[in-house]
Amino acid sequence: MGNEFVSWSFLLVLLITLAPENVAGGDGNILRLPSMDVGESAPSDSGMMMGMEVEGKDPDFKAYFFIKDIQVGKTIPVNFPHLKESDPARNLPRKARTSLPFSLKALPSLLRFFSIPPASPQALAMEKTITTCEIERPGEYRACINSVDSLVDFVGGIFGPDVPFEILRTSVATKTSPVIQNYTVVEVKEKTSTKSLPCHNLPYPYAVFYCHILIDTTNRMFKVTLRGENGAVVEAVLVCHMDTSKWNRNFFAFRQLGVERGTTEACHFVPAYDMAVVLVPN
Repeated sequence: MGNEFVSWSFLLVLLITLAPENVAGGDGNILRLPSMDVGESAPSDSGMMMGMEVEGKDPDFKAYFFIKDIQVGKTIPVNFPHLKESDPARNLPRKARTSLPFSLKALPSLLRFFSIPPASPQALAMEKTITTCEIERPGEYRACINSVDSLVDFVGGIFGPDVPFEILRTSVATKTSPVIQNYTVVEVKEKTSTKSLPCHNLPYPYAVFYCHILIDTTNRMFKVTLRGENGAVVEAVLVCHMDTSKWNRNFFAFRQLGVERGTTEACHFVPAYDMAVVLVPN
């Protein structure tokens, strides 16, 4: 499993197989976390969105946009990495399938259980994931989840029990295409709920997602249909952070957009290996 796990960890080649229907209720195993301080650090989304961490690797790459950039007929350069087909064991299960410990203290025994050599890339990835889930950072509701039931519990704990929600995902391009190419906006549909919960896939031998929502902030969520130069069509999820006042003032999103923090929104596409949760209006 070693080589496969390296691929999963660093290319993040996960396709989440969750039912498209709305979900509400349930009780699952949740790894509860303290909140996170984003004061002078990078914004939480950007820190966890691995696809955003490629500044300078391509002069045409642009990760962040204004809402006005995402209008029908406009053309924008976007990075939509292709994903390998996911192994069924990596899909987020309905219920937690494991009673294994999840802590830095238990890391040596976990490495032995998964037959992963200490100090290997796989071991370092596991350590980073567990650290991300354990570190105390106030200012955010968050949890690391490993099942649909734990996601339901987390959403219910924030927004109230039995609140229906929808899971949004960016599709994978159906044709081989460059990592970065120009896409034309074909259609834009805004989700009516302003309450959204990004969930970022973290490298681990089984599915673990870091789900979070900043306190007292508002996001706008869109489903965007894009057509690439080679004809590839992507159904993309776009999140627009409407309040960037707590982000690191030196974060490269502001250099790309040519603005100061807190003066305007910052929008980015959600990678296909992540997911976003939005509440469904009654």
